[in-house]
Order: sequence, then C-alpha cells, then structure tokens
Amino acid sequence: MIASTVGQLALGKHDASAARRVSWRAYAAMAAGIFLYVFAIWYEVYQDTRDDAAQWSDPFLQSHRQWRLRTTFVYLLWSILAGFSIPFGFGVLLLLPVWAWYAYRVAKGMILYASGRVI
Repeated sequence: MIASTVGQLALGKHDASAARRVSWRAYAAMAAGIFLYVFAIWYEVYQDTRDDAAQWSDPFLQSHRQWRLRTTFVYLLWSILAGFSIPFGFGVLLLLPVWAWYAYRVAKGMILYASGRVI
C-alpha cells in the first residue's frame, strides 16, 4: 500500500494529503526506532531512498525526507561505534547520549512537520 501511494505521488495522482500521510508514517517508524532500531533503518532505507520518493518536488516534503535520512544514518553510525566500544567499557556511556540525540531529532522533526515548517 505504501509503495503504491508513493508511486502515485510521483505521478501526481494524489493530493498533498497523501504525501503527508506517507511522511507521518516515516516519522512513526523513526519513533518506533527508538526502541526497535532495525525497524527504523529498514523503513528509512526501503521508503525514503526509493526512486519514487526521491522525485517528490515539494520542498517541504524533501526537507523532512532529508532530515529523516540524515538522522537515521547518523544514529546508525554512532550506534555501531558505541556497540564496538562496549567491550572497552565506555560504549554504554556513548550509547546513551546518541539515543537521547535521536529521540530529540525525531521529536523536533515531528513538531516542525506538524507545524508545516521546512527544516
């Protein structure tokens, strides 16, 4: 269902509300990713890097799409670094601020998205 919605957006068959629903789903996946990290990565890679999603011409949707991708992949890189650092004793100390930063970015993105502001 999501793939067909995104495909129709690229073709201009749906109104802007359909594009907003897709973006809200992406933010919901990111919020779930605070606890279910693999789900957030899968959704961001599957949904936001598709050719159809990249063709959205609305600057508002593009800015939020880029925000979600940057946030998710920076979180991935820092989480991997923290995971490799756990045996040395400071990985957990690194993981906690990374998790807090990710939660902050998700909340800030959702607030700006709800208010209709470009990031």
